[in-house]
Amino acid sequence: MFKVMIVDDEPHIRKGLRTIIPWESFGFVVTAEAEDGAEALERAESHVPDVVITDIRMPRMDGIELSKELKSRFPDIKVLILSGYNEFAYAKEAMKYGVADYLLKPVDPEELGPILSDTYDRLWERLQHEMKERRRANSLKDFMIGKLIRGEVRRDVRQTAKEYGIALNGQSFRVLIVSMDRYGDMLLSLSGREIGLKRFAVANVLQELLDGGGELFELSEQQFGLLLTEPAPMERESIRRFAETIVDCVGRYVKESVTVAAGPVVSSSGELSASYSGALKALERKFFFDSEHVFVHEAGEAPPSVPTVRWDDAALLKAVREGDAGRIAREAERLLGPLESRVVELEELKLHMMTTIIRLAKLFEEHHRDWQSFYKDKLAEMGRILEYESIPRLKTFLVDISMEIGRYVRTSPDGRADSRVRDIVSHIENRYMDELNLKELSKMFYVNAVYLGQLFKKETGEYFNDYMNKVRIRHAAALLTETELSAAEIAERVGYKYVDHFYRHFKHIHGVNPGEYRKKHASGP
Repeated sequence: MFKVMIVDDEPHIRKGLRTIIPWESFGFVVTAEAEDGAEALERAESHVPDVVITDIRMPRMDGIELSKELKSRFPDIKVLILSGYNEFAYAKEAMKYGVADYLLKPVDPEELGPILSDTYDRLWERLQHEMKERRRANSLKDFMIGKLIRGEVRRDVRQTAKEYGIALNGQSFRVLIVSMDRYGDMLLSLSGREIGLKRFAVANVLQELLDGGGELFELSEQQFGLLLTEPAPMERESIRRFAETIVDCVGRYVKESVTVAAGPVVSSSGELSASYSGALKALERKFFFDSEHVFVHEAGEAPPSVPTVRWDDAALLKAVREGDAGRIAREAERLLGPLESRVVELEELKLHMMTTIIRLAKLFEEHHRDWQSFYKDKLAEMGRILEYESIPRLKTFLVDISMEIGRYVRTSPDGRADSRVRDIVSHIENRYMDELNLKELSKMFYVNAVYLGQLFKKETGEYFNDYMNKVRIRHAAALLTETELSAAEIAERVGYKYVDHFYRHFKHIHGVNPGEYRKKHASGP
């Protein structure tokens, strides 16, 4: 979401703008308000909005002067002027200072909507350019930091790092891992563009908090790394406070939840791998304490005393064989429920889970010859859950795979190869006009929703929501050239609740709005 600040000296105007416009549907969120230009300028200094919507006539500093100051200090901010005065002189003066648009009060939401969509597109284009430039600049550095923290550089560590622009000049170092908690849910509900925007925003927050005290690098789509060097905080309590600040700032400014895992402090750049290993170990605790967000591991820290995992899956296998969904759920709860908020040896739990998965595979083989195809990605999913997720997610995985096998056992001794994505693509082509989402499809096709999002991306090369939009817009384009339906009617017919969403996605894919597309492709007289 891009950030909006509303500036007007009349409280009821500010409240009206905040409430009558469906900001989130346009990709924006109102994060600040001000009653005049002077206050707006102060607030802009502290959290830099992407868009400022301001009145012209206000005490202390009017909208024109505010626009002038914003252009000077924050040239990338988009300014929209609101005024009760329909005078060309005001508009001319405003445009001189880079104002993006000029609207008359009272604001008509239908008039403001297209302007917000256009503003969003311009902001996104600029952001995409910035992200590409940053990726290009950081790709080699990220690659080398990865080798450093994994202990793959054994000679001339500091000199090698220096050649890649990595400063290892401190006397002590610490590696932190910052993991986006909702990444799986993002795959279900956001487009690739929106996920990229979230990741970019998180990276910006982390970079600001580092303040020259280390290096930010990318570990994966879900995780960032921080290589702290002096004078960054190093003591246990100070590092915990720093980690809590990260969690708080990302939550406040990006509206996302993250978990921070800190490895032990090391005194040599050659020992970075020990700090990284400690951070990974600390992150493992997230699996058992899903509601906590900060984990710190210190060198020499005695491992906690952990109980032995009690595991007997015979009743679960019996429930699967009989296809009893209720008993499957109860047995999964009996096996994994007691482990929530309680640390056990993760390797032991992995062994038990793997044993159960193998037993389920043998049961599946009895009724389905192509068990390799069925299990193609499931072991990888289980490994990812054990590494990044939590006991509740593992329990959901066990229930889902057990129920899916139970369904095959009940209905199809001979069965067929797993073709979930192909079946879903076919379903989308037939029912694209319905309100389709991964959560509903996951229930329909007996597969975990988060995993389905990842599998869909892997098999099609596109995020689910991006693919849905392409299918809908393809059918919309056909309706524009083959019928006389209005754009609003077509939007509804292909599955869009809001016309402005339809316009935005159509222009993003075709480069023109629906009306222009219809004119361009209209049949000859």
